[in-house]
Amino acid sequence: MSGTDTLFRVTIVVAREFGNAFAEALEPHVSSVSWSVDEDIAEAQITGFADVLPDETAIRLAIKYTAEALEIAAPDIEIAQIPMRNWVLDNIKQFPPISAGRFFVHGAEYEDAVPNSQIGLRVPAGAAFGSGDHGSTKGCLLALDKMDHLPVRRALDMGCGSGILAIAMAKRWRIPVVASDIDPVSTAVTRENAEINGVARYVRCLHASGYDHPVVQAGRYDLIVSNILARPLCILARDLGRHLNPGGWAVLSGLLLGDANRIISAHHQQDLRLHSRVELGEWITIVMRKSI
Repeated sequence: MSGTDTLFRVTIVVAREFGNAFAEALEPHVSSVSWSVDEDIAEAQITGFADVLPDETAIRLAIKYTAEALEIAAPDIEIAQIPMRNWVLDNIKQFPPISAGRFFVHGAEYEDAVPNSQIGLRVPAGAAFGSGDHGSTKGCLLALDKMDHLPVRRALDMGCGSGILAIAMAKRWRIPVVASDIDPVSTAVTRENAEINGVARYVRCLHASGYDHPVVQAGRYDLIVSNILARPLCILARDLGRHLNPGGWAVLSGLLLGDANRIISAHHQQDLRLHSRVELGEWITIVMRKSI
């Protein structure tokens, strides 16, 4: 087991079109997973973090079986123990402000005023993923921006990451938002970011696996946002349907275009119907509504 000052990092590099499949294969074996694409060489880097030594044999088998199913050679796997501080520093990147509809996302280094009529979201790129520059996160913000018709009294951010979407909902509607994540680092970062953005009194941060928390289970929501991977979205579809109020809305992302049909189908079985899509490059955000 690692000490409190270290983490284990698992790195896999594959062709871009296989990124989501290998991220899903790795996800059960680590605490958190992200993947990024190198546009110049069409490769995806899958990165997982764990606070205990992951089961290398189980990971290699999962990657091997995924490669066999895709009929490709199994990629190399690198497992390294790294200082906690280096992991955080590796994720701190200066990024220019991003506009997504009425939302204006900026880092800690941005010192100018937020443009008139826009909602400022100060989210440093730090120890949790989600600074607004990724196609899935930006797609969620654009979807939330278009929801002028929606009366929201209570919202849930399932898989909150950096907390950017929970903060966006709290700032826009000034309502209670439950922000939950399986990764305790993400939960801590969301709490800190909510404080920085002046919405700590609206955002309640929880560390839990999916909907397995008494607070989450006791709630019913008008809006549920979940920007995670396709596989856990399908697994959690039943719970989402059970906790979404009739007439409520779901914003689902972390998806490639090819994932859309199975996500729509999984939630259609829970009495949700497709309302709209936001496509940004190869990423898609799906907006669905539960029947009244």
